[in-house]
Amino acid sequence: MRGPYSDYAAPPIYVTREPTGPRPGVRFSRQELFQLGVAILALSAALTIANAMALRGLYPPSELPLRLVLWFSSALVAVASGVGLHEISHKIVAQRYGHWAEFRYSLRGLAMSFVFAFFGFLIGAPGATMVSGYVTRDQNGRISAAGPVSNLVIGTTFMLAAAAIVRTSSLTNLLAFFVTIILVNAWYLNVILAGFNMIPIMPFDGSKVWAWNKAVYGGILVLALGLYLSGVYLGITAI
Repeated sequence: MRGPYSDYAAPPIYVTREPTGPRPGVRFSRQELFQLGVAILALSAALTIANAMALRGLYPPSELPLRLVLWFSSALVAVASGVGLHEISHKIVAQRYGHWAEFRYSLRGLAMSFVFAFFGFLIGAPGATMVSGYVTRDQNGRISAAGPVSNLVIGTTFMLAAAAIVRTSSLTNLLAFFVTIILVNAWYLNVILAGFNMIPIMPFDGSKVWAWNKAVYGGILVLALGLYLSGVYLGITAI
């Protein structure tokens, strides 16, 4: 309610009550969803080209259409889970702290992915989750750790699913073979991303995790190595 006007008093101050704690849910803008979708599709296409260039000449031309479908399907699942959910995990934790957080692609990084793909390997920077607000060192460490941790969780899921199919189905079955290849590639990419992102220099997640909690940093590295060795032990790397 507005107070009475007076020539001898300062004008009234109007205070709006704002939520002080984290709000539930994850909020996406249309721009963010579009850029995340473009980054995932572009990186999947670049990875498909890299596979085709690295393995060219190993298969008869008649198998190429089926191989391209397999390579793109594997790349799409691997990138959507390894990169897409990695970035969304950063976003979820940042928003839980009440910060603004949205993914933005890097057109230069995506273009670089295609350049290297034609040489048979993939190097690129599809983009990053931008965070705005007063972020403490602890919050920054947790936000950064969320990405590699998501890769570990997702990679473990794919590894166990692939191992289950290998032990219960015959890989001479085309569908079982197709699904297993997709699961193994997704496991492998998630392992690589979990370990690679822990490089302790900027702008990698590892630099911020290291500054926040060195025990957590070491734990993520140990788990990433353990996840890879578990896949070797279960025999999915031989597929």
